[in-house]
Amino acid sequence: MALSEELLNSPLIKIGYIDELEGYITGLTIAQANNYERLNPGTIFIFVDGDGKVRYLDITQVNQLTFADIERSDPCIITPLPCTSPTINFYGGGGIGAQGNAIVDQNGVIIAVDMVNRGFGYTTPPQVQIIDPCDNGSGAVIDTTIDGGQVDQVIVIDGGTGYLPPPETVPQYPAILELVDVVVQNPGINYDCARDELTVCIDRNGTVVKEPNGTIMTYECDPFGRIRNVRVAQRGVFSEYVRICLHSKTGVNAELIPIFEVVRDPILAQEQRDLRKVIQVYDLVGLTVQGYVDGKPYYGKVYYDNEIKYAGVPGTGRPVRVYDTKTQSVDRTAYANQGDSVRIVGAVEGTTQTTTTPTTTQNNQTTIVDIQISNTGQVTQTVVNPNNQGTTGGY
Repeated sequence: MALSEELLNSPLIKIGYIDELEGYITGLTIAQANNYERLNPGTIFIFVDGDGKVRYLDITQVNQLTFADIERSDPCIITPLPCTSPTINFYGGGGIGAQGNAIVDQNGVIIAVDMVNRGFGYTTPPQVQIIDPCDNGSGAVIDTTIDGGQVDQVIVIDGGTGYLPPPETVPQYPAILELVDVVVQNPGINYDCARDELTVCIDRNGTVVKEPNGTIMTYECDPFGRIRNVRVAQRGVFSEYVRICLHSKTGVNAELIPIFEVVRDPILAQEQRDLRKVIQVYDLVGLTVQGYVDGKPYYGKVYYDNEIKYAGVPGTGRPVRVYDTKTQSVDRTAYANQGDSVRIVGAVEGTTQTTTTPTTTQNNQTTIVDIQISNTGQVTQTVVNPNNQGTTGGY
């Protein structure tokens, strides 16, 4: 169906694209987008709909836009809304599309931003606006860096105070924060690199205490005792606002900012959960559910092996399968397949007879049977006895 002249040339429907030299270009009409497509076939265009959602369209999809696409899909809400975690708004920088969820600790401090979309077309680092719907929090200052037209690092210069963590009734997901880098905001002067101790500190009821949580860092000084750089040799895990402390008798004024990597929905053993700090993140942006693990939605990284989906990244511990439905993840033994790693709690007597659909026999001794089915069909079983001693066999 041919588009009307009014729709083709309406300035209300604004189409954009990413230019390699000038970054994000916007304000094109549908007719102008078609002219640009003829000169640049295969262009992916950018359109912001009435709900403020950024959509990436080819020219066919651009030509399907109507005035309804610039209207709100839901009516305006005039009743009071519950107070929630702050919203992160990226603006400026010549680009578009950067989105992230603020991570607020139990003390009301913003400690990191989980980047859901790093955007496109940024020529300078975008600025960050922290929007608190109820004006509970204040004082947070956040900077950004860019790489290849996308937001690279989000640096929390000051976490502010008074912000609300997510209430239990809103969409949220678990995460852990790993300290991966330290930005030298101010190098200070007169530090002694051979003696001064660099560590992680946390404020406990007005007292600053050392809590590195496994973090190991090294640093370099110039001849005047100014901090050149800091390297994180071993990552620590945190769930609250921390400071990088440099204990010195001579040095002054160094300002060191921690940078965290957000690991969404970490697959951790129970003993690891007791040691590591898991924090809940309010999902204001809207993450994609990657699948289900043990009956719960999984939002983290996935990889594929033999067309089977697993959590995390390959080569980093025991494979954990991500299922397409909640039912499959709960009754995972019924869906065992090549490459699966199945963990079964049951009772065995003597040795365990194992097949690709494992079964157990009744006995008063409880044990755990680990079964690994390789891609070649070989089955390896590990019986974990009550004294935690494992025995392994294969066939």
